[in-house]
Amino acid sequence: MANMTSTATAEVPAQVSPLVHVKRALGWNLGRIAPSAREIATLEKSGVVDPVVQRYAAWRRSLMLVAFAPTLVAFLLAALDDLENGYDELTFLGTGLSLAWLVVAAALPLACLIGVRSWTRPGSSAFLLRLAYLTAFLIPFLRALLPVGVLYHLEAPVMTGVGSEHLEKIAALQTMAVDFVLSGSSYLLLLPAVLSLIPGAMNGCLRIKSLLPAAQLPGWLLVCAAPAFLLFWLVILCVANHAAQSPLLVLGVLLWAGSPIWYALRGRVFIRSQISQADAAKIGGVKRLVGLTALAGILMMGSFVMTKEIAGLKVVGFDRPTAMSTQIEELADLDDAVGIEDVRLAYERSSSVAYALDLSNFRLVVDFLAKLLLITAIFADLILKATLAGWRNDRSFRASPTASDFDASAAAAADALSPRKG
Repeated sequence: MANMTSTATAEVPAQVSPLVHVKRALGWNLGRIAPSAREIATLEKSGVVDPVVQRYAAWRRSLMLVAFAPTLVAFLLAALDDLENGYDELTFLGTGLSLAWLVVAAALPLACLIGVRSWTRPGSSAFLLRLAYLTAFLIPFLRALLPVGVLYHLEAPVMTGVGSEHLEKIAALQTMAVDFVLSGSSYLLLLPAVLSLIPGAMNGCLRIKSLLPAAQLPGWLLVCAAPAFLLFWLVILCVANHAAQSPLLVLGVLLWAGSPIWYALRGRVFIRSQISQADAAKIGGVKRLVGLTALAGILMMGSFVMTKEIAGLKVVGFDRPTAMSTQIEELADLDDAVGIEDVRLAYERSSSVAYALDLSNFRLVVDFLAKLLLITAIFADLILKATLAGWRNDRSFRASPTASDFDASAAAAADALSPRKG
């Protein structure tokens, strides 16, 4: 059986162009990567002579180079957004967390540069990348957990013409409404990291499986992780659909979040100990099927966003002054505080929830791409370490006297769990 990682006949390029770096970073099959002559010479000078390790190092170098661009753009957009909005409506703690987020956003492209500089030893920069990503995840998570009142200057609700027995309850409802509106910024910062987590993990599994076709762990992790993405979004969909009541949203989320199910349905090819060239072609077909299904879901969700109204407002609009997000910012700038009256006035004057061409929307897309590339590298590193740890443990165990007892128990369990014929 031919091994799909065989590159004995592959042409060794003299150097790597930017387009090749992009193809490497986005491609799934690390077995087809052909390091350039200069890369091979650099790796051999550093003591890396195994072709499989050379392919992994070359792929990771390309991934870090490509990831540097969106992480840098995401940082610049975050800095411009903060510069435009200012920190007047934020408390001392809110300002501190916003500045901390900017520092971490700057640390991500720096971690990519360090990964490029130390590309011949991928493990040397892996911990720094994980630390930067974890911090970038935890700060928005902390902001989302904290009460809005400790992050923003809020106006106390003014109650007139209401009996004292209802005053406290109505004030609490008004505060809750303001909290819900203002907490949206924290959720948007957290959203790219959450959206990219499971797809990035699946990308890492697939790349390590293509690098080491004899390993079963990456294939099993890929097959098991695929349904988890759909289950995660089904919970959110059940809540969101009560507000939206849209078949486009339901079908869009089901297609987009359910597209990785194809990995589980065609799982046999991923969990084999070896993958032939024919199997590699099947995997490529499954990848295309996943991509087309996800694209159909994205188009449906895009149609929902462009056409559906929620509470009398379009989800997005193309008139910046009549977007509710713009109205709230302008009202908050008048007195550096946000209250229920600001939210009410913004709602009355608005025709859409958000402005479609807002800089923050573009920032969301770029940040998602950056997080997806980074989490792919992080999970590839972790899955490779887990695969090698399993290989070492299995080798050691096979040399021990208890291996025969395990084989006997495993054979008995397999017989007990197998379906009976007749």
